[in-house]
Amino acid sequence: LIEWAACATLFMDNDYFATVNLIIFMISSESGTTIYKAMARVGKTFVNTFILGLMTIFMFAMGTYVLFNDNPEENKPVCNTLYQCIGSHMVAGIVQGDISVVFHEEGWLDVPEKFYGEPWMQLRTAMTTIFFMIWEYVLLNVFVGLIASAFESLRDDDAKVNNDSTSKCLICSRDMYDFDHFTEGGFKHHIDIEHKPLNYIYYLHYLKTTNKTDFTGLDSAVFKKLENHSNNDERASWLPVGRALSLRQHEQQQNNKKVLRQEKITNQISLMMAHHKQEVKEQLAAAVQTILQHVGNSDTSLLSVISKKSTS
Repeated sequence: LIEWAACATLFMDNDYFATVNLIIFMISSESGTTIYKAMARVGKTFVNTFILGLMTIFMFAMGTYVLFNDNPEENKPVCNTLYQCIGSHMVAGIVQGDISVVFHEEGWLDVPEKFYGEPWMQLRTAMTTIFFMIWEYVLLNVFVGLIASAFESLRDDDAKVNNDSTSKCLICSRDMYDFDHFTEGGFKHHIDIEHKPLNYIYYLHYLKTTNKTDFTGLDSAVFKKLENHSNNDERASWLPVGRALSLRQHEQQQNNKKVLRQEKITNQISLMMAHHKQEVKEQLAAAVQTILQHVGNSDTSLLSVISKKSTS
């Protein structure tokens, strides 16, 4: 409100200062900042597309100058030099999106009455129509698409940030789901009591304002990490990222369940191996007995030794 009042008073004194003040106000406002971010995000692509548009106008201006500058028919382009022709095409193409005004004050009257008559006018009309289609339906839509894409990308980024700020803890980055389902008090209790961001800010202020000789061992360790400006990961390593005391019991239960499942699987595998080994022994003993029934008494002693070793 104060800035708007200042702008209104400046109008009565100096219009130029008021204009500058309005520009500053627009840039500093939320809408102006959003527009600036959008343009900055697609700035390079936007400039390249604009250069493509200027090259298109230049090519059509060259065609107009070469084809129609010395033609014997009436209503020739109002340009006596190439520079003048390019300038008139720039004004007509960018401002109006139609270069027919270069040929005639009423461009749509340049269309001949017959398809096979007046070939120069026919070519000229086709040329202006093609330019209008390229500029109006292709290049301008590219500009609009780039800007719309930039705004959409900004909205997606803002939505992602808002979603993270409402569904994840700022300190430990754990999801709201874990606290609401596995802890008492839920996510709100966690961010208000356990990992309240203001408490960490107060602690950083304490480290900054307290004499180092008054630090505890823990304070000294944290302060040393914060002083390491060359490694951001090391500076943030003192924060409990991915850890929360309220979830420790649940995680311990999950680990115990995991160990029990692994032990159960190991026992089942051992039982299966023992059962399989017993079946193999029984099959081998049966095979030896079958052999003993088909051999003579002279080889009985040898086969009995083999049978004892196989069953063992």
